[in-house]
Amino acid sequence: MGSSSTERPRDADVIVIGGGPAGASIASLLAMEGRSVLVLERDIHPRDHVGESLTPSTNMVFKRIGFLEKMEDAGFVHKPGACWTAPRAPVGKFISIRLGEFPPPGAFQLYTYNVERDAFDALLLRHAHDLGAKVLQGVNVHRVLFEGDRAVGVRAKVADGWERDLYAPFVVDASGRRCMVANQLGLRRKDPEFNQYGIYSWFRGVEPNPPGYEGFLFLHFLGLERAWGWQIPLRDGVWSIGVVTDKSDFTKSGRSHEEFFDSLVERNRTFRHVMKGAERIRPWWIEGDYTYEVERLAGPGWVIVGDAARFVDPIFSTGVDIATYSALYAFEAIDATLKGADEGAELAAYERRVTGGVEAWYQLISLFYRLQNLFTIYAIRPRFREQVVRILQGNLYIPESLERAREIIDRMERSYERVMADPSNLLRPGALDPARLAALR
Repeated sequence: MGSSSTERPRDADVIVIGGGPAGASIASLLAMEGRSVLVLERDIHPRDHVGESLTPSTNMVFKRIGFLEKMEDAGFVHKPGACWTAPRAPVGKFISIRLGEFPPPGAFQLYTYNVERDAFDALLLRHAHDLGAKVLQGVNVHRVLFEGDRAVGVRAKVADGWERDLYAPFVVDASGRRCMVANQLGLRRKDPEFNQYGIYSWFRGVEPNPPGYEGFLFLHFLGLERAWGWQIPLRDGVWSIGVVTDKSDFTKSGRSHEEFFDSLVERNRTFRHVMKGAERIRPWWIEGDYTYEVERLAGPGWVIVGDAARFVDPIFSTGVDIATYSALYAFEAIDATLKGADEGAELAAYERRVTGGVEAWYQLISLFYRLQNLFTIYAIRPRFREQVVRILQGNLYIPESLERAREIIDRMERSYERVMADPSNLLRPGALDPARLAALR
């Protein structure tokens, strides 16, 4: 594996595997602190990725690294809130939440963004380079190098055959769903509850959002227990439209991707209405088998951030929220360690903080899938509305936010148990199915 750790040259203070939002964010933070950081990105940006709708929480991190102004200059669509529709609701009837209805402490703007992830990710990675990070694209990391249980570097290779070992005191795994460290160390576990399957693309000719709701994300419930659709306005009249369902639903349907997508759109009156004149302008993107958990997020010389740490489902637009905040807290742990703090204590604190927030997101998403109507009830009741808005604003990693999330999770769990204990409760999954209602007559 090369010379010993005391003799070998150091290629950087920190090597980051992956140049997505998590990798670019931590690289930016490290570079701003004067650390030498090397980002190794397998792809050549721009490259496509799911997750175009952001949470307001990300504004704080992007402002800290000086990126927010570039987002404004790029003209990304402002997202003031989110709406959702029921399958049988009349066209034009929906529930809405404005993200600035209860401004978070220290908020400097009350909206977030809808972004084209190919352009957004490329712009953020370029920003890390502008701040001083060394970015190499088209470089594939084959494995992380260890001495004993400590990560000391990576084995990297480019397409033309160049291959070498690179060394640093810290390795950050921001490899996304490749889960480089977790797979290498056997830490990745397929989630037992979720087996989600996504089909999406870009369209033109989608019916615009109602006046006053420009920029809003629309979610469309589909009358299936584990299914929903999204409608996100992007720049230049383009829309990201997609559906998520349990993989078994697609497998049992026996339909092509396009036929299955169309069949789900037909299940919701509003969704069907807005798509009546839509024209697809890109190939279909398929996302499957993407739900997993990772047993550990840090160890001697290594830290996992972003999607490499855990990915569940994009229903609450949590992807970039988790990416930016795990990057921020990993940066703080690494920087403190390089300044002489106890590495074990810093990494343990990082893992507790990120795991707590991500687990709260997971529980909320699990509740959503078990009983979608429950979220509607909580959102429209004044006594719970602020809690719901705060959750949709993101950042569940600070103690007060995590406590608030756990409180509403406990309330929703109790509500769910009461609903399921009553066979006649109309909130039960399938309670309003026409066949079931006919049988009760």
